[in-house]
Amino acid sequence: MRLLRSEDFQDLEGLREALGWDLWADEGPLAEVRTIIERVRSEGDAALIDLTRRLDGVDLARVGLKVNEDELERSQGKVGSEFVDALRVAARTIASFHRHQTWESQFWDTEEGARIGQLIRAIRRVGIYVPGGNASYPSTVLMTVIPAQVAGVQEMAVCVPPRRDGEVDPHTLYALRHLGVKEVYRVGGAQAIAAMAFGTETVKPVEKVVGPGNLYVALAKKEVFGRVGIDMLAGPSELVILADSQASTESLAWELSAQLEHGGGARACLITDTERILRDTMKRLEEILSGHVDLLEHTGGVIVRDIKEGARLVDVLAPEHLILDTMDVTGILSNIHNAGTIFLGPESSVTLGDYAVGVNHVLPTKGAARYASPLGVYDFIKRSNIVFSNSRANKNLGKVVETLARVEGLMKHAESMMRRLR
Repeated sequence: MRLLRSEDFQDLEGLREALGWDLWADEGPLAEVRTIIERVRSEGDAALIDLTRRLDGVDLARVGLKVNEDELERSQGKVGSEFVDALRVAARTIASFHRHQTWESQFWDTEEGARIGQLIRAIRRVGIYVPGGNASYPSTVLMTVIPAQVAGVQEMAVCVPPRRDGEVDPHTLYALRHLGVKEVYRVGGAQAIAAMAFGTETVKPVEKVVGPGNLYVALAKKEVFGRVGIDMLAGPSELVILADSQASTESLAWELSAQLEHGGGARACLITDTERILRDTMKRLEEILSGHVDLLEHTGGVIVRDIKEGARLVDVLAPEHLILDTMDVTGILSNIHNAGTIFLGPESSVTLGDYAVGVNHVLPTKGAARYASPLGVYDFIKRSNIVFSNSRANKNLGKVVETLARVEGLMKHAESMMRRLR
C-alpha cells in the first residue's frame, strides 16, 4: 500500500509511477501469445484441442469444442430460482439502458446541392469472450450480448473457458440460454481470441471481438486487431475514490475491498483532502482484507490540498471506476473528464454498475478512459458515408476539388472531376 501527498511527485504524470499504475507498456508474455495465435491460425481445431489440454487440463476431443443445445437447456435445472429472478431483472435494466444508445441512418441536402449522409449498419458477426474456468461471470454475458442484440447483430459466437471437469459454468450457460445465444465454445485464453479472429474447422471467423479477459486475452486482442475489430484492452480492474471530510470511512473501505476482490493486479486508490479519512479508511481496509495482504499491492492513497486538485489527479489516472463522495458531487463532476463509469454520492456503489443498475461493466482500464468509452451499442454498429451528387453540386464544388487536387499533385483526381463538368 502506498500513501502519498500531492507534493510527493513532481508533476501530475508522476502520479502513475508513484502509485505503480503502469499503462500498457508491459507486454508480458507477448511472445507466447504470438506463438499461440500462429498455432491456431495454421493448425485450427487441433491447436485448440492441444492448447486446452495443456493449459486448462481439459480434453476437448472428449467433451467437444462446441457446447451443444442440450447442455444449454440442462443449465436451467442446475441454477436456483433466486439466480433466475435476479438475472431477469438485471437483463431488463441493462437492455433498457442500452436502448437509449441506438443510432439511426440520416441524410441531408447541402447548400451546394448534393445529398449526403450516414448509413448505420450492425456488424454482422461478432465474437464475445466471457471469462470463466474456475470463476463464473453470467453478468458479463448480459453486458456483452445485450448491447449487441440491441444494435441488431445477427450472429454471435461466444467463447468461455471450461472448468477442469470440461463443463462450462451452468450460471453462464443459463444466461446465454436466457438471451437466446446458441453458438458457444468451451475454449479460453489467447487461443479463443485467435479462433474467433481467424476461424478454425469448427469456429467460423468473426468481424469483431469484444469482452474482458486476463493479460493473455488482452494481448491477443491487441495482436489480432486489424484482422478483426476489437472493443478495447480491458484489465486489470480499477477504482479511484475522491472523498472529502463528510465521507464514511466504513463505506469507503468496503468499496475499495470489493474492487480488490477481483485480484489479478486489481488497483484501488483513495484521493482525499482529509488526512483522517485516508488514515481511518486504510486501517479499516487492512482489517477487512486480513489474510489477503497481497491484494493491497496496487492500492494507494493520496492527500491533496483541496478537492479540485484531487479532480486533476483523477483525470491523470483516468480510472475504470470513479466514486465521487463529496459534498458537491455535481460541482466536482464538471471538473472530471476521464473515467469509465462515475458513481455520484455515498449511496452509489460500484457493485450496482457491475450487476444491475443498467450501465455496462466492460470498461476502459490502464488510462484508456482518456480516449475510450464503456462497451455499448456503438461498439456493434458501423457507419458508411453516403454521397448522392448531381450536376448542380458538381458545378458548385468542381473547381474546389480541382484546386485542392492539383496542390496535392494528384492530377488524375483533378482531371476526373473536371471531365464531369465539360
